[in-house]
Amino acid sequence: MVLNKDLRRRILEKGIETGHGTFGPAFSCLDCIKYLYDNVLRDGIDKFILSKGHGDMALFAVLESKGKKPTWTVHLDYNESEGIYATTGSLGHGLPIGLGRAFAYKLQKKEGKIYVLLGDGEMEEGSNWEAFILANSLNIDNLVILIDWNKYQAVGNVQEIAKIDDLTLSKKLEAFGYRVLCIDGHNENELSKLKYLNKGLNAVILNTILGKGVKFIEDNHFHVLYWHHAREEYEKALQELK
Repeated sequence: MVLNKDLRRRILEKGIETGHGTFGPAFSCLDCIKYLYDNVLRDGIDKFILSKGHGDMALFAVLESKGKKPTWTVHLDYNESEGIYATTGSLGHGLPIGLGRAFAYKLQKKEGKIYVLLGDGEMEEGSNWEAFILANSLNIDNLVILIDWNKYQAVGNVQEIAKIDDLTLSKKLEAFGYRVLCIDGHNENELSKLKYLNKGLNAVILNTILGKGVKFIEDNHFHVLYWHHAREEYEKALQELK
């Protein structure tokens, strides 16, 4: 079953309207983001940061569904009034920003958690590992790290390029002091586990499919990079999501 077909259609329609969009990365993380906003994030208390800014259309669609009016830019531009808490697109920025916010919450004795979603290819950025070390050192227990393991980065398969998969990620994060949970990022029963994370250092690996919901682009890395330039393929994708 494909979740959130209406939001997937909205993303495709905005791609037609604006002439840009990276749909594969957006479709892989959309279901998790929607679940967080519907069931986990407490309004005015918790914050969500999308570090993998190339999946921005997923966040724009979810924010619209919550009554916000984000500008559908190529990458995320900071705008707190519309629910965007970091400018991202260049990789490796969202987690350090999220860590800073989580630490500020602790210093101010504020309730709330910071949720940061990263891409699996983004795990090659050194700034993320510096943040992992610092979060452990500072005993940060109000930061939840989510990793969209959709198996691809800009130039190919992350396992082939960087030997990154759920097992290697789990071992590395556990070595940094994190409790690691691996779940299906497209299954609501699995996503419901996000509501019951214990206090402490938590990292969630989301097993997802690049382009989820449109069969002819799912896991097709080359096609996902370039198909959005062809209007006739937009129409084909929209038909699949009816």
